Amino acid sequence: MFNVVIDHIDLIDHIKNMVTLLGIRHHGVGSAKNVLARLEQLRPDLILVEGPPELDAITKWIGSKELKPPAAMLCYDEAHPKRSVFYPFSEFSPEWQAIRFANKHKIPVRMMDLPMALRWEMTHLDQAESPAEAIDRIVPEENTEVVSSSEETTPALSLPAGDPIAHFAAIAGYTDSDLWWEHTFEQGQDLSAPADHFEAVQLMMQNLRDAGVESVLDKENVIREAWMARMLRQAQNEMYQNIAVVCGAWHVPALLNLDKSEKEHAKALKQLPKTKIKVGATWVPWTNDRLSYQSGYGAGIHSPGWYYHLWKHPNDMGQRWLTKVAQIFRDKNMDISTAHVIEAFRLAESLAGLRGLSRPGLLEMNEATATVMCMGDVILLDLVRQELIVGNALGKVPESLPKLPLQADFEEQTRKLRLPQTALEKELKLDLRTELDLKRSVFFFRLYMLDIPWAKLSSQRGKGTFKEVWEMRWEPEMTVAVIERGIWGNTLEDAATKYLLDKAARATSIGELSAFISVAIPAELYEAIEAILGRINRAAAVSADIAELMGALLPLADLGRYGNVRKSDLAAIHRLIEGLATRIYIGLPNACYGLDEESAQKMFELIRRVNDALRTLENQSLIEDWLRALEGISSKDGIPPVLGGCTCRLLFDAQAFDREETARRFAFALSAGQDAADAAGWLEGFLKGSGMILLYDDVLWNLLYKWVAEIHPASFNVLLPILRRTFAKFSTGERRSLGEKARQGSVVGAETGLNNPENQLFDHELGEMALELSTRFLFD
Repeated sequence: MFNVVIDHIDLIDHIKNMVTLLGIRHHGVGSAKNVLARLEQLRPDLILVEGPPELDAITKWIGSKELKPPAAMLCYDEAHPKRSVFYPFSEFSPEWQAIRFANKHKIPVRMMDLPMALRWEMTHLDQAESPAEAIDRIVPEENTEVVSSSEETTPALSLPAGDPIAHFAAIAGYTDSDLWWEHTFEQGQDLSAPADHFEAVQLMMQNLRDAGVESVLDKENVIREAWMARMLRQAQNEMYQNIAVVCGAWHVPALLNLDKSEKEHAKALKQLPKTKIKVGATWVPWTNDRLSYQSGYGAGIHSPGWYYHLWKHPNDMGQRWLTKVAQIFRDKNMDISTAHVIEAFRLAESLAGLRGLSRPGLLEMNEATATVMCMGDVILLDLVRQELIVGNALGKVPESLPKLPLQADFEEQTRKLRLPQTALEKELKLDLRTELDLKRSVFFFRLYMLDIPWAKLSSQRGKGTFKEVWEMRWEPEMTVAVIERGIWGNTLEDAATKYLLDKAARATSIGELSAFISVAIPAELYEAIEAILGRINRAAAVSADIAELMGALLPLADLGRYGNVRKSDLAAIHRLIEGLATRIYIGLPNACYGLDEESAQKMFELIRRVNDALRTLENQSLIEDWLRALEGISSKDGIPPVLGGCTCRLLFDAQAFDREETARRFAFALSAGQDAADAAGWLEGFLKGSGMILLYDDVLWNLLYKWVAEIHPASFNVLLPILRRTFAKFSTGERRSLGEKARQGSVVGAETGLNNPENQLFDHELGEMALELSTRFLFD
């Protein structure tokens, strides 16, 4: 019996030695190739991969035709989906290739990192503390030591904080540690001996950690590595005989000599909290440019297009790459010949030789491209960087993935509306008279209401009210937003309605409520519209803030343009507008009384915008009442001059004031008895936005010309900023015409307010020609 026990212990010890650690660089092409080569040699019976175990449920999709990289594993807290993390993969990611190998050969594969639920729980225990502080609390200082396989103590090195690789890079004469790793471990590797590659990586990391681990190993890694060691021991205890571990190169030394480190690892894990957090996991499409972000693995790459090229064309020395670069320039109508490609390749090869490299890298390719093809203009390299070095690839995920109801409804609508998710910026012009475009518009407004900004309404509009222009760009984080909004409803309409009602319930102003209505109408959220209109009515009935009521009126008036196109019943909106307008008419004159300059300028803008809004409604009764309110302001004492000039101009434009009345008020405002600053303020209000009236009305021109000529020099210096502010807003053509007219001086014969046909500016010959041409057009 004793001999049987001894034999069993020996067997276990033998099994525990059948562990192969493959230290990799996340997204490293050379690492991925060596991982595949080593796995082919080993043919393990279990593969462990760095990553949280919550991802185990979705690793089965890797290798299927439905899942196309770049793609990311998404972990999210099911109760709080906004708490999430991405684990992005490209086709050349070592982890992707390891899992794909396992799935292809039906080898069990597990993720072995610290569960995301525990990570979030550690920071959830005290929301006021940072993740680092939470780790500090759980892992005391004495637990931060990692047991080394070396029995000797190596003197500590002064290592760059957070970048231990930089020490070796500096020895080799590199200032960029990533570039050194690239040249040493990722490019030009002999794939016939992958074991030597991983042994070299392991040796380097072991020496670095022996030399100065305290300066580079953060405390979160202590817990993560202890957990990974536990998962490895568990696999050994399950009698797997040939285990391959794929993890970041830095973690490899921590997974050696598990017997010696078991007590320290157990001590580190002992204080981990219990958690009830439920973690969901799914796949989301990723983009090449997003691969540069540090998420999940904490690693990114800046040149995914280049690495993909190296993955697909490992034997290319640069000819194929430079041919692609040339094609990009040719597509932009640049004159690039075959000779350019040949000379660029020769230069790249020469640069690589001078730098002691076995083959040109991206740096050499870019320098050769800039010199030969771009003629030294490095700005042109931005085009290559965008379309080739980074690339515009967007991954694809299986439609049969488990989804939340809202996510499924979202994807179903995108298919019906023919709206592909793309990483490229795209402009989509909608004609709301067509059924498809109208449904697209409703869909976009519902997404906007849910704070999912896939499409943004552009300020550029076509003529008429039936045109909309949307700027579209899909970002992977929007998938998280869709999942997060799933708590509000199972369909976009239901979720948007409830989400809007919740926001409206917390709104504190009429302006906020009106802004919600301006989105709810085109989003066709009828249940929310009725509730919010009721709230606006009740709030407006007790509000004494006229500026707030004016601000609330603007988005409501703008909705009138949707009436015919969207087939919406806007009767309730029009009734609300009439109620708000009535309150504004009554309170506006008093609201304008005694305002300081800043408040007067704000009220000036509100009056102009409300005036424009009411005119678009084409409701004559509302316009007449509004003009009476403006007339009350223009005649009231104590009104800021800028508002007096503004209301006079609006009344003149609406033909409520004729020329004689306008000239009378203009002359009074600029008369010698008025304060110069008040006169300038009145003039600013009258002319702001357009100076055309001065070009065509000689009476007003003469009044202004006389007033400027009679300003005392000292006062003129004080008024100059106001006058400059007023005239600077005119168009270039208006300013030029006004300058030419000022050179002529005052207009003779315009003193009475009637245009003199003998005016010296009138060209009779040109007038006869224009009259003859007009007659031919009208009567021939």
